[in-house]
Formats: sequence, structure tokens, C-alpha cells
Amino acid sequence: MIRLKRKSQTKRKKKIAAAAYLYQVDNDGEWGEISFDFENGTAKIIRLADWDTMKTNRFANRAITYLLNCEDEKPSKETLIAFE
Repeated sequence: MIRLKRKSQTKRKKKIAAAAYLYQVDNDGEWGEISFDFENGTAKIIRLADWDTMKTNRFANRAITYLLNCEDEKPSKETLIAFE
């Protein structure tokens, strides 16, 4: 399970243009941070969370994929993602 919490956001024309999200794996350990540029469809891992590895970044990458492909026009402030 990946827990996401929006830390900050920047709006442009009533849409979220950029945001920073904290993510936590299995509701345990230190939070990681990911920065998103929704206008360009890009993201950057700022800090890895506990349980995420330097080689694969699999939890951060799953969070990035989820938020960049979010069906909602406005990504939620907090959410949980089931990790299979």
C-alpha cells in the first residue's frame, strides 16, 4: 500500500499546474517526496521513502504513474494506492 499526501500545489487557470506529494510505503517509516509538473506530464523523485530501493524506485514510480494518469481532473489531497 502506498499512501500519498499533497504537500503543496501551484494552480494556473483554475487547474493544478504543479504539486509536491509525500508518499509512504505500508503506512510505516519515513516519507518520500515527489515533485510533479502536470502541465508537461513530468515528475521528479526528490527523496525516496523507507522500503523503496535506489535501483527500482518501484513504489515512487507506481505513485507517479497513478497521479499522472489520474482520471480526476483534480488529483486528491490524500489517497491510498493498492500495490499489487
